[in-house]
Amino acid sequence: MFLFALATALAAQVAPGPLESFGDWAVACDNVRRCEMTSLLPSDGETEPNGAELSLVREPGAAGAVSITVWPPDGAKGAPSLTIDGARVEGGSFRQGALEFSGVAAQRLATALVNGHAAQIVAGAGEKTGDISLVGASAALRFIDAQQGRAGGVTALVARGPKSANMVPAAAPLPVVPAIAPTGQAAAISPALIARLNKESGCGENYAEAFPQPEPEIDVLGGGATLVLLACGSGAYNLTSAAYVVRDGKATEARFDYNTDLINADWDPSSGTLSTHGKGRGIGDCGEGASYVWDGSSFRLTEATRMDECRGSANWLTVWRAEVRRR
Repeated sequence: MFLFALATALAAQVAPGPLESFGDWAVACDNVRRCEMTSLLPSDGETEPNGAELSLVREPGAAGAVSITVWPPDGAKGAPSLTIDGARVEGGSFRQGALEFSGVAAQRLATALVNGHAAQIVAGAGEKTGDISLVGASAALRFIDAQQGRAGGVTALVARGPKSANMVPAAAPLPVVPAIAPTGQAAAISPALIARLNKESGCGENYAEAFPQPEPEIDVLGGGATLVLLACGSGAYNLTSAAYVVRDGKATEARFDYNTDLINADWDPSSGTLSTHGKGRGIGDCGEGASYVWDGSSFRLTEATRMDECRGSANWLTVWRAEVRRR
């Protein structure tokens, strides 16, 4: 009963923010009201996928800085510019494969998105272009205004009004998640224990001689605990795992304070992070991801991302964040 109550209490602390789609845009806000919207391929299918994408982030609070990242078409070179409805709005240079705008330039771009119909990235002398539909962009910006308490105020991007900036709710602090470093040595896990865990979890039933089970991943967690990730079935692009924690030769099912569907799970010992990345389809343009740290008794969520629309975006949106404090 104590463990059940503890798990329930941990789960109650995690409340991811909302995610919506409007026209050819997806938009989400996280648990501290940081919001991001990203472009999708048009639902009418008239635009061919070419890697062009635009993302707008607005920070919470009265200051609420706006930043915009534009990913140009695949293979684009030269000095790119961004046009909206045929009029050049901003230009720049590629930085790590993208165009980034902040401050006045980002505000100007955001304002242009409100009433625009189509954006185009023109690279170099115009030899390579990428189209971005603006259908739904205004509605997504209005959603951000509402979620951040800007509607009817001077800081809104769409729903502007006379309310002063000090009426906007202050940015909430990130929740703090304690974590311990993965120090020490992983325990030796016997084949007999793996066989028992396969039987208890049912994972062993998903494999046969013609389709053998991958070797379990065994890593040190810290605090005398060892992580065992059992392969528990796979499809074309997703591998499901079952997680166990072993202490003093005894294995218990790992506890999580969020979604326990471990799809394409990966443990990074250098950062002490267990991450998942469940794809909705093979090209990875939709799905759900999460990152966890080990606090000595449970895996605690530090980030959650989602993309519900399978329409060409590799930019999954963040709906939960936490600050990690190592012990």
